[in-house]
Amino acid sequence: MNYTLQQLKYLIAVADHGSVSAAARALFVSQPAVSAAILHLEQIFGMQCFVRHRARGVTLTSAGRDFIAEARQVLDSAENLQRHAARLNESLPPRLSIGCLSTIGPCFLPRILERFERAHPETIPTIFDGTTECLIQRLRSGDTDVALMYDLQPEPSIQTIPLVTLKPYVLLARTHPLARKNFVSLDQLTDQPLILLDRPEYEDHLSSIFDGYAGKPQIGHRVTTLELLRGLVAAGAGYAILNTKPLHDHAYASNRLVCLQIREDVPVSRIVLAVSQRAGLRKNTRAFAEIAVDCIKSFDPVSCHWNDASAPLSFGHPLQPQVVTEFPKIAESA
Repeated sequence: MNYTLQQLKYLIAVADHGSVSAAARALFVSQPAVSAAILHLEQIFGMQCFVRHRARGVTLTSAGRDFIAEARQVLDSAENLQRHAARLNESLPPRLSIGCLSTIGPCFLPRILERFERAHPETIPTIFDGTTECLIQRLRSGDTDVALMYDLQPEPSIQTIPLVTLKPYVLLARTHPLARKNFVSLDQLTDQPLILLDRPEYEDHLSSIFDGYAGKPQIGHRVTTLELLRGLVAAGAGYAILNTKPLHDHAYASNRLVCLQIREDVPVSRIVLAVSQRAGLRKNTRAFAEIAVDCIKSFDPVSCHWNDASAPLSFGHPLQPQVVTEFPKIAESA
């Protein structure tokens, strides 16, 4: 059974005003719209609510009178429900669901979240960290309001706000023969085992890095966490190609690591805030995005560290930093 509250409203208006034309004028709608609503309701409920009189309006049938009384109760219940929902919204603290790619979240999210919580203590943030695929699904479903992730490919259902661009680097053990160089070429790596972060987006990005410059990399191990990857590299099990760097150059086992710039002009990675195209920017989401854009101004993409942090890992020749300095225009939700 398919009918709307609007159709019930039209039906009651005709009963109150005594004619379709008078009801249409009172509701500021067309007469055909009111007539169609009444006809639809009479058809799906299998009853005649009105007796039509040519040029003299309508009168209620006995069944129509009882039906109108029930329809009024339905509309009253709907209005009470709306008022109750409004009271709940006023009494509950605002919430913000934040998603982040687990590999870049540790570098950016704590700093941004700290600023956001200071500026908006009334908002309760929740965090979900996961893969790109999971984040996109949660943005589409509305389970996540905003996500910190890589801008990997066009996604029609997602809007993005650019934050920072990072150039990939090579991670080596300090004891590795190439560790004393300032640069490393891709062709120097193709015969060595690659420690791969086992995520689809990383494998695609690595393919784009080696494409056109050297043969395919030899994958030595696939791991799912950055700390295990760093530990294996530090132990001499192979090399890795990453975008973000931790503050210190030690792995868990105290082995030291070195970051080297790639000599070739390789594809960069763009970190963005993503929101659902359908949801747009709600008040809390916009506040978080504005703070993130402002906060990222103190991030140095050359060293891949915050400007007030202690000494970063050494890193060859400087790169050209690309950091967003203004909040871009984006659709705002009502």
